[in-house]
Amino acid sequence: MAQNFSTRVLPSDFKFLSELFFDLRWTYNHKADEIFKALDPYLWDLTHNPYPVIQTVPLDHLNQLKEGREFLTNLNGIKEEWKKLDNSPKWFDEKYPNNKIKNIAYFSMEFGLDESLPLYAGGLGILAGDFLKTAEDMGVPVIGIGLLYQKDYFHQIVDSYGMQNEVYPYNDPHALPISPLRDKSGEWIRIVVDLPERAVTLRVWYAKIGKTRLFFLDSNILLNLPIDRGITGDLYESGREVRLLQEMVLGIGGFKLLKTLNIDFNLCHLNEGHAAFVVLERIYDWMKTNNSGNFYEGLASTRAGNIFTTHTPIAAGFDLFDSSLIGHYLHSYIKRCNINVDDFLKLGRKNPDDTAEPFNMAYLAIRGCNYVNAVSKIHEKVSKNLFADLFPRWPIDEIPVGHITNGIHTPTWISEISDDFWTKFSKGLPNHEKFSRENSEFILQASDSEIWEFKMKNKLYMIDEIQKHMNKMQVCCNLTKKRLFLDPNAMYIGIARRFAEYKRLNLLLFDKNRLKGILSNNDYPVIILIGGKAHPSDNSGKEYIKEWIEFASDMQVNDKVYFLLDYDMDIAQKLTGGIDVWLNCMRRPLEASGTSGMKILSNGGLNCSILDGWWGEAYNDNVGWKIGEKSETLQYFNDDAADAESLYGVLERNIIPEFFNRDKNGISVKWVQKIRQSMADLTPAFSTYRMMKEYIEQAYLPLSENYEKRNAENSKLSKEIVEWENRLSSNWEGIHFATPIFEKTNDIYNVKCTVWLGAIEPEDVKVQIYRILNGKSFITDMKISKIIKGAINGFVYESDIPALISEIDYTIRVIPNHPDVVAPLEFNGILWQK
Repeated sequence: MAQNFSTRVLPSDFKFLSELFFDLRWTYNHKADEIFKALDPYLWDLTHNPYPVIQTVPLDHLNQLKEGREFLTNLNGIKEEWKKLDNSPKWFDEKYPNNKIKNIAYFSMEFGLDESLPLYAGGLGILAGDFLKTAEDMGVPVIGIGLLYQKDYFHQIVDSYGMQNEVYPYNDPHALPISPLRDKSGEWIRIVVDLPERAVTLRVWYAKIGKTRLFFLDSNILLNLPIDRGITGDLYESGREVRLLQEMVLGIGGFKLLKTLNIDFNLCHLNEGHAAFVVLERIYDWMKTNNSGNFYEGLASTRAGNIFTTHTPIAAGFDLFDSSLIGHYLHSYIKRCNINVDDFLKLGRKNPDDTAEPFNMAYLAIRGCNYVNAVSKIHEKVSKNLFADLFPRWPIDEIPVGHITNGIHTPTWISEISDDFWTKFSKGLPNHEKFSRENSEFILQASDSEIWEFKMKNKLYMIDEIQKHMNKMQVCCNLTKKRLFLDPNAMYIGIARRFAEYKRLNLLLFDKNRLKGILSNNDYPVIILIGGKAHPSDNSGKEYIKEWIEFASDMQVNDKVYFLLDYDMDIAQKLTGGIDVWLNCMRRPLEASGTSGMKILSNGGLNCSILDGWWGEAYNDNVGWKIGEKSETLQYFNDDAADAESLYGVLERNIIPEFFNRDKNGISVKWVQKIRQSMADLTPAFSTYRMMKEYIEQAYLPLSENYEKRNAENSKLSKEIVEWENRLSSNWEGIHFATPIFEKTNDIYNVKCTVWLGAIEPEDVKVQIYRILNGKSFITDMKISKIIKGAINGFVYESDIPALISEIDYTIRVIPNHPDVVAPLEFNGILWQK
């Protein structure tokens, strides 16, 4: 293994410590936590980063640990455990022994694997990190591609007025669990991305999670101009020009890296639209490999292996660039693909011919991929509306966006206490089986006292860790000192998200006097723990933080409300490990998925949330509580006063009384039953193991087969598809209908309609009867019953349908048809009877 060259050389008995640090499986192994803690308890608690612990542990202390034997026994135990895992058959290979998936290249702007590798801003990065860990556990051949940022997203402090300030520590790559990627001769691998009149050289680093690799591109190299060294300076650079360069590095540079390493892959998964330039680079690579000058044949061949996951609930969330900027920086990349800049710009516009319209990266991703998914069932509906303009006149339910609901990597987010509880009933099972629906049935048989005891242990551990964190932050921030006693018998409410207006983290403050009344009931003690950051440029988000800090300073409740400064992945794991109730108050339907509430499930926490995102699928009154009602439309159904009233009401009438209603053994029986049902039902349903299986079944397997089919026999099928698309495009508007004839017999309509297809062959289209009944669309294919003599491709189409509604409520339409084409993704034409 080519380790980071600044790693300390350890005595032979302790050499595995370095391997442990560089294998990020330690981030979800509680035994590894104990190993690092034994080296230096204070430094481990302070940093939760193995690097400074390993680098500074005195040799005398290592000798003491060696003499005690227990440390080395535990260290070697992890080594043997991983060796066994590495040599054991993987679920994916056993389940799909003859699959056509080679490797899946997974591109993401951020990856959140652990706080010791701070290359993430929020949920998108955490999801990407959890995804790679899941791929490793299940043996799915995924390779991650990201950027190595020189600075953290930011660390949060507040001033004496309660306003957030940002601190940006430098990410020293030599102190991160990553290594330089070197070739066989020891040379550091570099990738070059050409820019106008200059080139940017990128160093390559990698992280490993078992056998799974995550590559990072780094522009901070002296070979580059100072401005170019800063391309990978800040995560989510706000300047449009540098942001464009970041996305070129990710998409173009990332793809070039895979080719440089000779990695055999046939699928590219774009985690959001930031990486959409993969589409362009992959087409060029195909053209070069196949000695072809046809861009559109390259598009047809490569898009069959591209997947696009959108996490965005509003159009403002898509990355937009001026056409002039695209033309300036990508001119050479476009020209070599044998098209002009205007032709390429059409792929990123809603209206391809509107030259004033900016270039939309999400549109490019959709037009360059053959599978598009949202991240929850509700988000699918939202996304269909967002992208409907790309498919004019298509019914909204046929817009080609599906959904695979996000999940969390349970071993990362489960507390050590909870892990022991689950392991007791699942000894020897790998993680993906341990947290499966079948195995989680044991929870239903666990006694009330077992569940209550493990939940109270989790809470005590959380309280201890939260108190340590708050003590640390009070020292470094100019805050009013508070008495840090967290009552273990209180009910704890957790609220921790990014502070943005649509997340409504301040809904609980809508009526401060009513909230004070809830918190002042000494018979039912309730404590609120709240954390989160606002984007540096989001002044309203900063005001929301200030409002909470001011409320927490109110003498009437200052021992009931605590703001957790500098909320990060580490403190999130502590909080979600022991919280009683997790609160989410977002505006509908702006929660694409949300995963924060999923992280409490295996730990026995319960959710109370707006019915949006994942909770819109998960909720029933046996597993948690709802705030307000579910919106049945995509309109913003968000009355702050009504939702606040619902929230206060469910706290006062349901949550708090249920928690404190105890039996003779001091157990809240009704509460425990909710925990039992939530753990058993929701832990497996909202894990990345379920999520990964759905990506495999819905996207990876079918796309890999289609990709291989399109690229067989010198890409014969792709060329046929392009010819088919050109033929339809040139002649589509020549199709026309006669007035359909309805003949009713009993409760059946016999429908006949003459359709003239002109230069289009009948096998190239489907003629259908379309109707909407009770809000649902019904579609019936029509068959040719007669050829119109003397006409060019004139046919009578016929079908029998139920006479459920008046004939005027039926309409005839023509849609494209090809057995190997994904319509309307690849051809969006549709014609309706006038």
